[in-house]
Amino acid sequence: MFDIFNKKTAIMLSMSAMIALTGCQDDEAAKAPAPEPIDLTQTEDLFSEPVQPNPLTSDPEAVIVRVNGEDITRGEILEVMQMAMQQMAGRVPPEELEKFKEQMYSQIKNDLITKKLLDMAVTASGLVPTAEEISETIESIKTRIPEGQTLEDALAAQNTTMEELTDNIRQDMATRMFLESRTTELAAVTEEEALGYYEENGDRFVKPESVSASHILVRTEEGDSEEAKAQKKADLEKLRADIIAGVTTFEEAAKEHSDCPSSAQGGSLGTFGKGQMVPEFEIAAFTQEIDEIGDIIETQFGYHIVQVSERSEEGTVSFEEAKDRIVDFLTNQKKQQAVADYIKSLRDSATIEELTL
Repeated sequence: MFDIFNKKTAIMLSMSAMIALTGCQDDEAAKAPAPEPIDLTQTEDLFSEPVQPNPLTSDPEAVIVRVNGEDITRGEILEVMQMAMQQMAGRVPPEELEKFKEQMYSQIKNDLITKKLLDMAVTASGLVPTAEEISETIESIKTRIPEGQTLEDALAAQNTTMEELTDNIRQDMATRMFLESRTTELAAVTEEEALGYYEENGDRFVKPESVSASHILVRTEEGDSEEAKAQKKADLEKLRADIIAGVTTFEEAAKEHSDCPSSAQGGSLGTFGKGQMVPEFEIAAFTQEIDEIGDIIETQFGYHIVQVSERSEEGTVSFEEAKDRIVDFLTNQKKQQAVADYIKSLRDSATIEELTL
């Protein structure tokens, strides 16, 4: 589902604009040290000192930080923290996730301080996206809704409303506009700068051998008998013969018969280099003639027919080929640094009061 619909993400939408430009969290937050673990061997100190409240379980209404007179409560921090942990849950083992809690709490607190300062600066700037721009964004979101579901269904599933979605988009777009405005006077990247980067980073412009290929997969399962596997292979052999005979095209056959998600693209796997596919598949892809309907190969996934449409030899990307991308990269770097410097100036000039745990 789309996080933009979730009420818990409303507090973070403006931060996404900063991250999009900087590619990282603000410097102060990034440098915040992880909490020191308690040494359980020091039992005298542990029990002689008053027990401190746990910031992860204490009163959610408590004001943790006051930024230029505006409050950030423990509940706000925990709300974002819960969302972040839900997003990490499928990728990080639960025992590891627990270790991150206190550090995450500190990081999110710093992020919300920066967001509060940015919100103030955006409001003071008077920049507001037009109704048309907001409408275009909503229409774009609709195109990403799963088939058979409406935007209203998605909003209801996440217990939010169109009004809240619109407000979130408005704030996010205003923040992006504001941060972009902080980079409009940057000096353009010169060709000399781009050439210098190219010459100093030659290893980044080595182009490995690659192929563009499609395949048709008939998947085999762990419990398949030898007879079942033989039948699947025989069916694929017949399909291969039909493609060679012109009864059907490779693309049509892939769309109708392949068990790989790439079937939706006519079996296309795009362009890939060595080391990205399982060995049996890689050997076929890098040895077949262009447009040949290859012999059936077997991998851990099942049986495949491979067709290679293009092959590029190993080489070096010339400066002329890379120049535009280098200029874009260096321009973005300058923007990132300008935004990071601006955010640091906001924090340096702000009154930030740490009130409680």
